[in-house]
Amino acid sequence: MQISRRKLLTTFGVAASTIFLSNCTAKPSANQPFQIKTDTKVSDSPEVPSVRLGIIPSIEVAPILVAKNKKLFAKYGMTNVELVPFQSWKNICDRTEIGTELGTSDNGIDGGHFYSPLPELLNEGLINRHTRKTAMYVLMRLHTHGGYIVVSKRLKPFGIQLKPTTFSPWQDVAKFFGQPMHGAIAELGSNYDLWLRYWLSSMDVIPQKNIDILEIPFDQIIPQVKQNKADLLCLDSWNSLKLIEAHLVDPAIAIGEIWRNYPGEILAMRADWVDKYPIATQALIQSIMEAQIWCDDPANAQELDTILALSFTTDSRNLISQPIKMFAQLFKSSPKQKMRRLKIDNPHAIKYWSNDGISVSYPYKSHDLWFLTEYRRWNNLPTDFETKEIIDAVNREDLWKNAAKAIGVPDTNIPISNSRGIETFFDGGTYDPNNFEQYRKR
Repeated sequence: MQISRRKLLTTFGVAASTIFLSNCTAKPSANQPFQIKTDTKVSDSPEVPSVRLGIIPSIEVAPILVAKNKKLFAKYGMTNVELVPFQSWKNICDRTEIGTELGTSDNGIDGGHFYSPLPELLNEGLINRHTRKTAMYVLMRLHTHGGYIVVSKRLKPFGIQLKPTTFSPWQDVAKFFGQPMHGAIAELGSNYDLWLRYWLSSMDVIPQKNIDILEIPFDQIIPQVKQNKADLLCLDSWNSLKLIEAHLVDPAIAIGEIWRNYPGEILAMRADWVDKYPIATQALIQSIMEAQIWCDDPANAQELDTILALSFTTDSRNLISQPIKMFAQLFKSSPKQKMRRLKIDNPHAIKYWSNDGISVSYPYKSHDLWFLTEYRRWNNLPTDFETKEIIDAVNREDLWKNAAKAIGVPDTNIPISNSRGIETFFDGGTYDPNNFEQYRKR
């Protein structure tokens, strides 16, 4: 497969058997309009009004920020939701393992923003530096689309053509002009790591053999690109935009082009917190669902821009109450135009509730299986990892359905299967959840 220079510079835009995944021939229309029950409340007052959620500040986490800003958490009785920003998911995992001891610890968090399959790995004690199992529940997906692969401007004069026959000499040219070509992501094992690996391997470029994939923390990405340490980067929307605005990279391909309506990042919580506070858990899910629906409404685009602009900072625990000067710092010209490049005027714009008649928010077990299958593909899981049992233990799609019905989501918008069926990728490859071992061997 060939990716032309024109393409690179213009495109921006779970079970061991079929018993595990139920029949998925009928697909409800998630885009069917409906009215949220504006007077909806949880059936009873939440057991506690407080929770501490960790997040990586990003466009992908917009529904959580909106639920806080628009007082949707408070609407459902969660009047003291604390959003704690982190620079890495490793830190989120550390603090989640500590927990809040059900409200008695200021060092930990109760859950928050994760990528798949971190909850399953935490559940099994497989995260580096973690020596004990931390039971986890996946509650919902937060978005689809939003990630991008970008290419450093150092490579622009080479007339980029990535294909097996030209890759090796291109790598030699890159070395001749200063540094060998490297891929990079912010965290090894993350969803962005998997997207980059899929893209490269689709062109028979083998990660860690034909090209190294480096782990570069978010705060070091710009300096490292300036020093020619990384040329192919897979990042979230916000960090992609920062590199483009700094004139350091050109867009290559949207992750939504690699896999349209791919499963994005998730909300996951410690199981002990959910089990002790089921009403508070439903309140959280309902709040974020309502925020997802709000985020997808084009009429709210300008207000969403403002909320995001005022939220992107990591120097305060309260992400919402930032001074208006943040707007000027983050967007030196028109904020509306720049944000819409990523969110609206783009066929691969980020979506939070639904897209193409498909539920974005619902946590399909078939997607949990895909992430774990990719981990097996890259030898990141032990051979005795019990995929089906662990997904069934961690995925709480039942709680998602209860919350959706409570806010007035019609049955036609609620998935009837925990599988989305056979998925197709940009290179013609397919993933069949009922034949995942075959996919892994491809």
